Amino acid sequence: MILPFPRMLLLSLSVVLSVEANGACALDLDLPGASVETASRDDSLSAQPFPSSAYQGDATQMVMAEGAVIHHAYRLPGTSLTAFQLIQPLRKQLEAAGFHIAFACADSLCGGFDFRYLLDLLPEPAMHVDLGNFQYLLAQHPDGRTIAIVTSRATSAGFVHISTVTPSDTPDVELIAPSSGPETPAGTLPPNRNVIATLEARGRVVLDDLSFETGATELGAGPFASLTQIAAYLTTHPLTKIVLVGHTDTVGGLANNTALSRKRAEAVRARLISAHGVSPDQVSAEGIGYLAPRVSNATAEGRETNRRVEAVIASTQ
Repeated sequence: MILPFPRMLLLSLSVVLSVEANGACALDLDLPGASVETASRDDSLSAQPFPSSAYQGDATQMVMAEGAVIHHAYRLPGTSLTAFQLIQPLRKQLEAAGFHIAFACADSLCGGFDFRYLLDLLPEPAMHVDLGNFQYLLAQHPDGRTIAIVTSRATSAGFVHISTVTPSDTPDVELIAPSSGPETPAGTLPPNRNVIATLEARGRVVLDDLSFETGATELGAGPFASLTQIAAYLTTHPLTKIVLVGHTDTVGGLANNTALSRKRAEAVRARLISAHGVSPDQVSAEGIGYLAPRVSNATAEGRETNRRVEAVIASTQ
């Protein structure tokens, strides 16, 4: 839900996080200042990975929270509060509500770019993250709830992003099931798959028609419908920049997987530039190995789902 700017609250916004599964009570968080909700996304039953340590290569720790996932983004126009001052009162409210602070860090101490792109955040302009000025907090409740908060600043506004995961009260639910339908041939998208609609709505999209040989970094011959759509979008939106982020499964060490995922992302970037005429300034490439899985790596289907390249909106101006 997007609230129009004139409806901005004049004192503070009471954020009601609907976390009533398993008998948990709703939690009200008061944002520290005049606030407006800029965007939200309800992923229903899903699995959401959150970093629980700074980005440290093989030592990076992740928490996989399963349940109903809801993301909210807020803008605080005109505030002089720092990112730390924005997150501190929210931390105190969580602790008062019985949450344990599992991890907290700030910008470069978190790991800068590498850490930020482990986070599933609502896109610009709804949520702005200054890579040199942000705070992160991960909190868990004994009843199974998980809340992650990111705060940051722009020149004249503050930004707050709250992700809430509430465990399902229905046992034996497969939270993310691989498709049981017919396999989609390489180079083609599932029916009615609009890459750009997903990219604009979520700020990121999986380019799931790309094909790589097992263990190889060379992109298949194509053509790939997703790249055609991405290229057309970037051409008509010259101020938009995207990051191509490569992901792998957990087979092998993190260092090798990170290098592999980055090289695959770089191959996709090269194809967009050479074959589709995309400006090099509009697209960059990174790799984070197996640190941001979509599903469990315990099965062959899960590992295949986790091997992917995503396009992430990095900036719209």
